[in-house]
Amino acid sequence: MKNLFILLIICTALLACEKNPGEGGTSVITGQVYEFDLYQNPNTGEWDTIFYKLDIGKDVFIIYSNDDELIYDDKFETDYNGRYRFEYLRKGEYTVYTYADSVNNNVEYEYPVFKKVNITSNNSTFNIEDFVIEKNPE
Repeated sequence: MKNLFILLIICTALLACEKNPGEGGTSVITGQVYEFDLYQNPNTGEWDTIFYKLDIGKDVFIIYSNDDELIYDDKFETDYNGRYRFEYLRKGEYTVYTYADSVNNNVEYEYPVFKKVNITSNNSTFNIEDFVIEKNPE
């Protein structure tokens, strides 16, 4: 009887532990990445815009926290439609980001663009607002 009581206390303690954000849950975060490109119309000389989905291979990162300063916990390469999907997430706060490409004075560089998500329930899917990345012309 004494062993059963100790086992019951251990099981209760393990079940009462609060789980941090991360893998091991049942929720999903999805989204899409677009690139916003500027070009000069050869007929009018005016600047115009084009939206197009990114090709395979654009990295999207997730941090199992709302702290932008942490190193990413996982990444996903977008598919042919610029889509990404992070699965098996627990309740908690997450930061999703990707990099925008830019050119300034003949120097190419990247900078991060962040989105925050708070998963409040299990078995849920969160569609993040699209990343629309501006590619600055030289």
